[in-house]
Amino acid sequence: MIRASKTDQAWKQWGDVDPYYGVITDDKFRSDKLDEQTRQEFFQTGQQSVDHVLKLCRKHIRPDFAPQTVLDYGCGVGRMAIAFAQHAQHVTGIDVSEGMLAEAKANQQRFGIENIELLRIAGTTLPTDKRFDLVHCYIVLQHIHPQQGIEIFRQLVAAVADGGVGAIQLTYSQEKFADNCGRPPHFPSLRTLWRSVWGNSFLRKWLGALLGSPKSPPMQMNPYSLNSIFFLLQRAGAKDLHVEFTNHGGHLGVFLIFTKQA
Repeated sequence: MIRASKTDQAWKQWGDVDPYYGVITDDKFRSDKLDEQTRQEFFQTGQQSVDHVLKLCRKHIRPDFAPQTVLDYGCGVGRMAIAFAQHAQHVTGIDVSEGMLAEAKANQQRFGIENIELLRIAGTTLPTDKRFDLVHCYIVLQHIHPQQGIEIFRQLVAAVADGGVGAIQLTYSQEKFADNCGRPPHFPSLRTLWRSVWGNSFLRKWLGALLGSPKSPPMQMNPYSLNSIFFLLQRAGAKDLHVEFTNHGGHLGVFLIFTKQA
C-alpha cells in the first residue's frame, strides 16, 4: 500500500524544484526555461480555465452565478487563484507545498492582487472552517492517494455554502484498461511492482545509487471510486449535478459541477 504522506512529499518536492511544470507538464514551463513570456502564457491558461468553470456554473447551475468568495484547493503557484481574484471579492488558495505557496505569493505581488489569502494544509484537515460560494479543485486530487483524498473531497463538499457551487475534478480509470471496461487487472502491473520497490527506503537508496536519482519527483495518478464519490455528494445534499468528462494523457476523469442545499 502507498502511504498517503508520500504524495504530499512528492508535491512539496515539485514546489521546490519545478513548481510551474508540476502544474502543467509542458517543457516550456520548466524552471530552467521559464521567462516572462512563458509565465504570461502560463497565467493565460488559468484565465481560460476560470472562464470555462464560470461558464459551466452559469449554464448548468445558475445563469446569474457570480461568486463573491472562492476556495481554490491545490492552488499551486496561483494559476487559477489569481484569475478567480478578478471575479470575486475574496479568494482562499490552499496548497501542501511551501514552495508553491511562496511562488504564489510572489505572483500575487507581481500582478498586484490583494484579495487572495494563501494557506498551507498539513494532512487532510482544511486550514479553514469558512464556507464559500465556489469551491474549486482541478487536476489536484488525482495526485493524492485516495485513502487521503477521499477525506479531502468530503471536506471540500462540506465547505460549499448553502446555495453555493462545487467544481471538483478527479480521475476514475485509465484508457489502457479499455478491454476490461476501465477496470484494472487483478494482477499487479509493472508500475505497481516498481512503486512497491521504490517505496522501500533501503531498496530506493540502493537503486538510486545504481541507476541515479530521478531528476524530478514521481507524479502519481490515482483513480477514485465513483461509487464513494457520488455517495458522499448525495449524502451532503448536492443537487443539480453536471458531469464533464476529462482525459489527461489517457487518465480518464470527471469534472463535477454541483450546487448544495441545506
